[in-house]
Amino acid sequence: MTTARLIGTAALALTVCVAGSGCSTGIDTGAGASKEIIDAPVSDPAKLKIAYFSAGASNSYLQASIAEAKTVAGELGAHLDVFDGKFSAQTQFDQMQQALTSGRYNAFAVEPNDGNLVCDLLTQEAPRKHVLVSVFNLPICGRETNRGARTYQPGTVTYVGGQTLDVYDSWVRSVIEACPRGAKVGLISGPDLNANTLSFFKAAKAFGKTRGFKVVARQTTDYTTPKAFSAAQTMLRANPGLDVIMSNFSGMTRGVAEAAGGKGVKVFDFGGDAWALRQIEQGTLAGSVMMLPRLETRKAIEALAAYVKGRRVPPFINLATSGELPGTPFATADNVDEFTAQY
Repeated sequence: MTTARLIGTAALALTVCVAGSGCSTGIDTGAGASKEIIDAPVSDPAKLKIAYFSAGASNSYLQASIAEAKTVAGELGAHLDVFDGKFSAQTQFDQMQQALTSGRYNAFAVEPNDGNLVCDLLTQEAPRKHVLVSVFNLPICGRETNRGARTYQPGTVTYVGGQTLDVYDSWVRSVIEACPRGAKVGLISGPDLNANTLSFFKAAKAFGKTRGFKVVARQTTDYTTPKAFSAAQTMLRANPGLDVIMSNFSGMTRGVAEAAGGKGVKVFDFGGDAWALRQIEQGTLAGSVMMLPRLETRKAIEALAAYVKGRRVPPFINLATSGELPGTPFATADNVDEFTAQY
């Protein structure tokens, strides 16, 4: 017999439940969330059959995530199949539908390409089939530009992320502080509908409200180095007075840094891979925001294991405050030696 777990209860109800007798601990919650009951399909993590839906598999970040997923599943003794979403919202949606229909899986770990397209499938259809869902990296159900715990969607076990709007707001503020005389700014990001792109561009609106700053260009790409190189070249040709380029992924930043080399443009990175940290040390990059692909994957899968064992799982696991970081996700020339890249 499975044990009912409460997802999305109000904070007060959770406190009463934990303090009293006969209550399931289940999911810690945020204020305003709705009540939903989901039965854990098994009580032993070794009996988890996990479908791991990666946004893609074409870069070092995603490859590190996939490798960690296999490692964690091995530690748990759980079965895990990896699905390459190929950065296609429709491809990933079809994969999820087929996995759900097959009945082969009792848990999904999801890095969504389009969190709105898969919303009903993950929060309504999956629970009806007793499939647990853990979301990581990118929020779902229109929560892409929410802050903090509001990135969590009721009906899922947890959301694990370090790229919330709060972090992007802080990234923009750090650029403003680094350029006290103002700057003409260019933005380069991943796909248009990607949650990180939406948060990045929303946070960047602060430049327009800050004296001396102006966003003069923005480009979206497929996250690859060649496309970012081309986008940066176009941006630099069209804006000869460009002062700053912000690149929303280290794989892109390689192309951006190459295009901007010798032109007096400050390049700020989001991603914190091993290459980016070396470039900060050498003065090629002005700074980076750390991303933790191995940790976010580990936390997402471990949350599924904790849930079936009846342990309390937080609705939002904030990687920006992780103990893996030296008190901040922002790497600069002053503190870069305190960081360790995960990819």
